[in-house]
Amino acid sequence: MFRKTISPLWLVFFLLPQLASAEDLATQKQSPEISQGSIEIEGDSLETLLDRKMKAKGNAILKKGNKTIKADVIEYDEVSEKLITTGNTNIDLESMSLRGSKLTLKLSDETGSMEDASFNFKRGDKEEKSVIKNGTVITKRSYDFRGDAKAIFFEGENKKRLQSGRVTTCEADSDDWYLKSSNMEVNTKTDRVNASNAIVEFKGLPVLYTPYINFSLNKNRKSGFLATTFGTTTKSGFDLQIPYYFNISPNMDATVTARYLGKRGPQADGEFRYLEENYSGKNQIQFMKHDEESGKDNRYLVRLEHQHKLNNGWSASYNYQKVSDDAYFSDLATMIQVTSVVNLPQRANINYAGDTWKFNALTEKYQTLTDASNSPYQRLPQLDLSGRKDLDSYILDFKSQWAYFDRDEKFTSTYTDAQKVTGSRLTITPGITVPFTETYGYIKPKLSANVRSYNLNNSSIGNKDILTPIVSVDSGMYFDRTVNLLNQNFTNTLEPRLFYVYIPYKDQSALPNFDTGLADLNMQTLFSENQYNGQDRINDANQLTASVTSKFIDKNGKERLSGIVAQRYYFEDRRIFGADLDAKKANSDIFMGGTARLANSMNLDAMFQYDPTSSKFLRSTLSSRYNPEPGKMLNLSYRMIDNVSDNTQDLKVFNAAGQWPLGNRFYSIGRYNYDLKTSQTIEILGGIEYDGGCWVARTIFDRISLPTSPQPNYTFFVQLELNGLGAIGSDANKLNNFLYRNVPGARNVNQIPDVNRQANFN
Repeated sequence: MFRKTISPLWLVFFLLPQLASAEDLATQKQSPEISQGSIEIEGDSLETLLDRKMKAKGNAILKKGNKTIKADVIEYDEVSEKLITTGNTNIDLESMSLRGSKLTLKLSDETGSMEDASFNFKRGDKEEKSVIKNGTVITKRSYDFRGDAKAIFFEGENKKRLQSGRVTTCEADSDDWYLKSSNMEVNTKTDRVNASNAIVEFKGLPVLYTPYINFSLNKNRKSGFLATTFGTTTKSGFDLQIPYYFNISPNMDATVTARYLGKRGPQADGEFRYLEENYSGKNQIQFMKHDEESGKDNRYLVRLEHQHKLNNGWSASYNYQKVSDDAYFSDLATMIQVTSVVNLPQRANINYAGDTWKFNALTEKYQTLTDASNSPYQRLPQLDLSGRKDLDSYILDFKSQWAYFDRDEKFTSTYTDAQKVTGSRLTITPGITVPFTETYGYIKPKLSANVRSYNLNNSSIGNKDILTPIVSVDSGMYFDRTVNLLNQNFTNTLEPRLFYVYIPYKDQSALPNFDTGLADLNMQTLFSENQYNGQDRINDANQLTASVTSKFIDKNGKERLSGIVAQRYYFEDRRIFGADLDAKKANSDIFMGGTARLANSMNLDAMFQYDPTSSKFLRSTLSSRYNPEPGKMLNLSYRMIDNVSDNTQDLKVFNAAGQWPLGNRFYSIGRYNYDLKTSQTIEILGGIEYDGGCWVARTIFDRISLPTSPQPNYTFFVQLELNGLGAIGSDANKLNNFLYRNVPGARNVNQIPDVNRQANFN
């Protein structure tokens, strides 16, 4: 092997008119490090021609800076700085390697061409990234691109143009899919590709054509088509959705989806998102010119959301949602969470949050999609002011609200007399707490007063003022010890708690009910002063809530077992509740709960409400979760409600959901939701995903019972995702969001770490 180094200043002294000798090679090996502008040539034999050209034969190598060119034969002209190779040629660049049969390249301006070329893009960011989504750790992966071309034209240091080129993320021995283009440009500085007249082929069949596409070679967001979804639904027939993602800037993007419904016709769906340091938002518009199934014209959905952080603790936001007609969601949506929407908010608010004071100004209306019974009051406007000051020996707090309540004129003719009442309401609640806290326990007595003042329309009482004092004392103690279970030491805690409340009875039967409802009595509301949500009702109370909590904590500080028992004791009959509750009971039901973390992959939870008078369990919630590794997950739950006063509110529901590998690259995913009381299926979701390595195919079947229709809706979707081409932006894909909501903890195959994916290949 012979080597020559050509320096720009001393080039003439190295271009000797004879073959390089072994002494030359030895001298060169001992020379200092090659300068950045130097060119090094190696080969089994070297010769110079006409004092300006050098030719290396056999294992020829030319190096300049970060470029390495290998070929059977390399000819280099030092005057024009042009090189020509013949035979197998390899170019090794910083972010790209190329192979071809012949290369012509001018080193000074990096222009030239390579014939019959293939290439690989090098990646410095292959490591998997993890983010948290809906409480689940999701793996984000980058993919390696490779491809080939009839010819590659070098048009500068970072720009390459491919003639009749194609790219893929499949392994070298797999040609499952390719993106082909007659004209493709690659920028190795930005790692971006622009292609015109592009066709995506899958298994040799064209599945997508686009006149232009721009995408990234790394994990960064890119413009281009997302995974196409197609399927069928009972109400709309064949459903095809083709989304295109626009990466406008690092903090701004948009997705435009062309949707075709077989029974209804075409629909356009556009979503625009932006994120700045002080504000963010998301806007969505759906539009259908004509619905062939219903005969309705100009059906639309508008959803506008914005949050803005102002200066000095101030912020503002708005949320405006509107549809063209009441049946929009039941006709066009496919998810039960959307089809069950009754009220669409239309609100704007301004907030202030300081160290002591908080203020909120809100104006809020709703578009109600059903009848008047589901139409909430409009707040035009509502003003909230609250404050809290922690002093050395006591805590002062203040809450106030003024609101004007109005009605939607759409339902004026159907309102009852009580529903027609409108007007303003002012509530003020000052309070003082004097806490006594130690490491072993606490006592927190509190005194407050609620003042309500009404100025009403369409009401016989007109104006009304009412004052209600409230006294409460919260107390608890902490005990702990070390116990040994199964040859492991645990810290066992015992935490008794007593919570006393006194509120005198005030007749509120004549007051309107603008925004108030009775909250369920549960483990949380047992320790609240007022069991009503909202400001129109305050219950009378002379009661004590007692509870005991015990926990087992391991040496790492992780809670392995815990349990709680709580009950409320009434010292007087309650009068304000009327028929809402059994007001003469001396004690409440007994509430019990427990959790177990038996292993890192198994969680068990249980909650019970027991009526000692009837010796019946009125509520039971049992759930378990098994998640030994990513891609393996099983959730089982049972929920029962036995409402003695209203059998229509009884509930017995069983739910099973999960994801599990089936082997041979297949994954299963599903959910089964069944109403045991009515012996009816609420929802069945089933799906199969196939991991093709460089692509994923999934089919999803869903059957849901619609609240607005006696007949269930059936949905069937098929999706093909090409890794690296259709993966970026998949969070915006509605099918994936649909899976996350219905099967919490489930992962897209491409979000499962490689070590777990490969275990399912056999």
